[in-house]
Amino acid sequence: MIIKETLELVKERIGGLEVRVEGVAVGLFYAGVATRSSRGIHGGVAYVLRNSPSCSPIESAGSLHEMDPLTLARLSLSPNPVEASVGVAALNALSQTVLEGDPSYKPVNVDVTDMVKEGESVAMVGYMEPVLRRLLKKNCKVFVSEIVAVDNPIVPTLPPNEAERYLTTADVVIVTGSTLVNKTIDEILGLDLKARMIAVAGPTASMLPDVLFDYGVTALMGVAITNSEEMLRVVIQGGGTRQLLSACAQKKAYFAQSKR
Repeated sequence: MIIKETLELVKERIGGLEVRVEGVAVGLFYAGVATRSSRGIHGGVAYVLRNSPSCSPIESAGSLHEMDPLTLARLSLSPNPVEASVGVAALNALSQTVLEGDPSYKPVNVDVTDMVKEGESVAMVGYMEPVLRRLLKKNCKVFVSEIVAVDNPIVPTLPPNEAERYLTTADVVIVTGSTLVNKTIDEILGLDLKARMIAVAGPTASMLPDVLFDYGVTALMGVAITNSEEMLRVVIQGGGTRQLLSACAQKKAYFAQSKR
């Protein structure tokens, strides 16, 4: 499992560094976690899958901020999607601690659509309307796989069981970071993808990229939190991606060919 392997790698890379949880927030759209170490304060966010039928209250609500950060990050393995969101947010915060402390990782500030060529066929997992609109302006032929119904989609969406043939033949595959929360990322990357670029994108896709690269991902296009205190405030007040990018986050992309 990709999340489990990434947890182990982050634990190894953190090593003897003392890290503590600074704050935890769960809002309508995102969960957020801030951590503190000798390298500074780092934040991570993860999308909350609030439409999932298996959603239930967080068992340890009220004491999450008292947990060891690696214990908090292990909630990413929980079958409860809200707990998993908190866990992935913690994993992202710890990943930022590792990434910032290792100069061999060379991020760039680009949007996923910057890497798509005019007229290419693009298969998307997850309905990301701002990305869709930019792709359509490039005359791309776009297919979208989505688990939940979308009100008034600008392109038709397909259920996962009908999307495989588009995913395996597209020039570019773009996967929403929320697949890291519901664990469908493993199934998607297990397909026979022939795309020249396989990108996992969105604020949730902000973890250490190594394991994803091992599974065939060519670009991890997430964010770095620039102000963790402001991030927690935006999350708890119901902010989404636009509000995070406006107030406290910057796009950061890592590419497999230039990871090291």
